[in-house]
Amino acid sequence: MFSVRNATLVAIMQVGVIFAGVAASGLWHKAAATSGVIIPPATRLLYNYGVLGFILPLAWLTAALWLNVRVEVSDEVKNLAFWSGILILVTLVAFMLYANVSPCFRIMWHMGDREDV
Repeated sequence: MFSVRNATLVAIMQVGVIFAGVAASGLWHKAAATSGVIIPPATRLLYNYGVLGFILPLAWLTAALWLNVRVEVSDEVKNLAFWSGILILVTLVAFMLYANVSPCFRIMWHMGDREDV
C-alpha cells in the first residue's frame, strides 16, 4: 500500500484542499468587506493563517518518506504512516467544508426590516 508515488499523491491532494480552502475563504472575506456580512471564526482563521497549513503536508510527507527508507521499520508502521496521511486529508476536507460553507448559513438578509414603511 505504501509507496513513494502514493504518498506524493496524498500530499498533493492535501495541498490542493488547503489551496482551495484558503482561496474560498478569501472570497468570503471579499464578500464580507463589500456587503457587511459577518464571517464565522473558522473562516477568519482560515483567511488569516491558512497559508501556514501548507506546513502540514510537507511535514507529513517528510516523515512518511523518512519511514519508507528505513530498513528496520516494519511494513505495518509504513502503512500506518500512509493511512495517517489519508486521515489528515479527510480532516482537512471536513474543516475546509465547514469553514467555507458555514458563512452561507449565517447570512442575515434582514427581510421586512425596512424603516421607510
